[in-house]
Amino acid sequence: MQKSKRSILIIFALGYLLGISLLIWPNLYTESVRLLEEIGLYVTLSAKTFIYYYGLVLLVITALVLIVVLFWPKQLKDVPLQNNKGGRLALSNYGISQFIKLKLSGEDLSNIKIKVKNTKRQHKFYIVADAAYKQATVKELPRISDELRESIEELLAGEGKQPVKVDIKVNQKSNSKRKTARVI
Repeated sequence: MQKSKRSILIIFALGYLLGISLLIWPNLYTESVRLLEEIGLYVTLSAKTFIYYYGLVLLVITALVLIVVLFWPKQLKDVPLQNNKGGRLALSNYGISQFIKLKLSGEDLSNIKIKVKNTKRQHKFYIVADAAYKQATVKELPRISDELRESIEELLAGEGKQPVKVDIKVNQKSNSKRKTARVI
């Protein structure tokens, strides 16, 4: 799990734990207010009012998270090419990425990395590659992108009319032969 997702889940969990603990032990709030008054911070909000507004905020946040989860596009693991009584014919995301690598191998690109975002409504392909001569490759990038998009659309012709988006990024190839760090 990514660190950002983990931290968001921890914040939500702590917020819910605080809310539930205030509902179970309302004296916790009054003791906290008393400790704050001893420090010199005065809170004029009653426990019932605080719990009421805290519950409303948690309800709104929960509703927003539920809406986001419901309408977040589902990532598909393959592209169905044919469904009939005999079975299902599908092309996996790995197969599509290997097809893209094969198409790009003749374009003087190396270290090709492909990220596939395949949803029900569209197919997105993010490609990062290295080129020895970046200037020459950048000039050819629109042609390469169009040819690749057309060949992917031809490959997925039996699937439907979802748009295919191809994003290619070219980096300058490193000339150094050393792969490991030198220890002194």
